[in-house]
Amino acid sequence: MSNRHTPSKYVIMAHQIRTDVAEKLSKRYNMRVIGVRGGMAGSVNVIGLSFQILGPLSKEKLREILVDCVEEFLASINANEQIRPFLKNYPFTEKEIDITIFVVDASGRNVYDPDVLVATAFIGKIWYNTEDKDNEFKYKQEMEEDYQTALKIVRETKQK
Repeated sequence: MSNRHTPSKYVIMAHQIRTDVAEKLSKRYNMRVIGVRGGMAGSVNVIGLSFQILGPLSKEKLREILVDCVEEFLASINANEQIRPFLKNYPFTEKEIDITIFVVDASGRNVYDPDVLVATAFIGKIWYNTEDKDNEFKYKQEMEEDYQTALKIVRETKQK
């Protein structure tokens, strides 16, 4: 008797989309994939990736990268007609994409306030957190913005 679990077809499709997007974004921004996320109980509820990138990077640059990552994911998922019936929501939105970027310095160590250590896009929001050099278990600053506001800022900046 085999105890092997065979993943559902939509889980395999979501994994392939995530792998393709990870490869594109890793190359585009010279980032390293360090984690994957998927909420797929009964349908594709959430999909995401975590990256590590060399910094320090400005909040503006991280916003640009995060927005591009989310938009790349959305384009790949929503264009895939085979996975569509398995999406919790169609079209998939920024609320179902989870991207986290961890910023390290040239030595592979954390960057500290005022530089952003962690930038995350999830549930329609973007967060930028800085780390306190004196207390590495606590963020010094936590900044938040609405994803749609960030998207608008990125699009307006690219038009200039």
